[in-house]
Amino acid sequence: MSDMTIKALPKINGFSLRRPNLAPVLGFISLLLVSSLFFVWSRVQVTGFEYDLSQMESTLREMRQETASLRLEAASLRSPERIERVARNELGLRLPSPEQVITVD
Repeated sequence: MSDMTIKALPKINGFSLRRPNLAPVLGFISLLLVSSLFFVWSRVQVTGFEYDLSQMESTLREMRQETASLRLEAASLRSPERIERVARNELGLRLPSPEQVITVD
């Protein structure tokens, strides 16, 4: 093992060569990677929220249409003509005779 000697790094024009320091480069690359991943993640989140919002707007539009149709149906069911027709034809009701009318003072 005595034959093994550590060779000095060569000198070129009076400058000695040394191993480059990779820590700043790796730090920059990792910072770039983290910021890129955060950007992509945020865009995916925004796209998901836009999709959810679109579905909710569609559901809201359907509910408003259903509400309008139910209000129209309720108005038609409350009409006095329909109530009288159902009372006479389906329930067999009739107007009271004058003897059946009692006035309350």
